[in-house]
Formats: sequence, C-alpha cells, structure tokens
Amino acid sequence: MNKAPTVCVLTANRLRDGTVVFLDFEGAWSETLVEAVIARSPDEVRALKDRGTYDAIRNIVVEPYLIEVHESASGLLPIRYRERVRATGPSVLDDVPGYREPAAGQPHPGATHDAHAEAA
Repeated sequence: MNKAPTVCVLTANRLRDGTVVFLDFEGAWSETLVEAVIARSPDEVRALKDRGTYDAIRNIVVEPYLIEVHESASGLLPIRYRERVRATGPSVLDDVPGYREPAAGQPHPGATHDAHAEAA
C-alpha cells in the first residue's frame, strides 16, 4: 500500500473573535493553513502541544489541537473533511444568493466589530 506520510499542524480558535487559526513559524497564530508550522517528529509534536497549552492559558486561543495533514507540492491538505472545512470555510457559500467574498482587510460577514477590544 502506497500511503503518503502525514504530518501535523496545530489549530485552534482565536479567543478574541472565534476565527480558525494555525500556529505559524514565528509562534504567532495565522488565519491561513499555508503559514502553519509543521511537526514531523514526536519532539516537534510535543513542542506544538506545549505552545498551544501556553497560549490557551494566556487566553489567546481556545482548545488548541493537532490535525493531520498531507504535505504535497501544492501545499497542505487536512486529512479529515471537518478540518478542510475549518481551513477553507463552508463549501456552500457559492450557492448562497447575494454572498460575496469580503474585500481584503474587511471583516467576514457576520463578524462583529468591537472598538473597545481594539483599543485595549
């Protein structure tokens, strides 16, 4: 059986706004899977888990956990469909009348704007 090797990335939801995020190479939380740091060894997996726990305690993210992904020339692809939806968004929005992608720098539809949180 020719099974492609899998690797892991750390994902969570940002506490401030609930957005799906992935831990990146600089230790920040990115909204794009392509920027995620990849764990290829047990030590790297442990380090990602520790960082997720640390950021959850500091109330930066909620419920961090590892997801398995396939690594290919075209990028990372989550193995589980649930994680694909979390990484790319709902698959039905193209069929919703009147839906359009938000312009760069604009909040996603339904997102709330909290001026007090930005000032803090």
